[in-house]
Amino acid sequence: MFIHLLVGSLVFFIFGKTSHLEITKTLLLVGAFWGILPDLVSYILSWTLKFDKWAHAHRDNFSHSLFVPITVLALAILLGSKTVIAVSIAMFTHPLLDLLGIGWGVKLFYPLSKKTYKMFYKGQILIIWNQKEVEAEAEKHGDDNWIKNTYFKPNIFGVLEWLSLTGFLILVIIH
Repeated sequence: MFIHLLVGSLVFFIFGKTSHLEITKTLLLVGAFWGILPDLVSYILSWTLKFDKWAHAHRDNFSHSLFVPITVLALAILLGSKTVIAVSIAMFTHPLLDLLGIGWGVKLFYPLSKKTYKMFYKGQILIIWNQKEVEAEAEKHGDDNWIKNTYFKPNIFGVLEWLSLTGFLILVIIH
C-alpha cells in the first residue's frame, strides 16, 4: 500500500524534473494520489474493505487492469498532454507492483480476460490462475492476520512497505 504512494510520487518527481516544473509538496501528493487511485476506485466500487485472506479481491475489477492506464496514455498521446502521460505511468505502476507484492496477483487484462497473474511466487516466475485456482490458493495459504503479520512482524514485504512510507514522507517533507 505505502509503496504505491512512494512510486506515484516518484513518477511525478521525475515528470517535474523532466518538464522543468518546480517540485512541490502538491505535485508529489498528486503523484501519490494517482499511484494509489486503483485501490481507492476498487474499494468505492465494491463498497467493501476486507482485511482477511480475501483482501486480494479488490484487484478483481477494471481498476487494476492495464486497460485503464493504457487507455489514458493513448488519449494523452492523441491530445499531446505531458501531465496525462505522467498520470498514466503512475497508474500503470500500481498493477505492476501488485503482481510482485502480497496477495494472489491481479487481473491485468480485465475485462478482456479474467485470468489472474502473479510473479515470483513459490519459485515460479509467472503464474496465471483462473478464479477457482486463486480462491483455492487463498483458502489454502491465506492469512486472516496478514496486516499484523506483514506490517508488524519482521518480513521482507513489511520492511519494504515501511521503507516506502518513510521514503514518501521524506520526499514530501523536503520539498
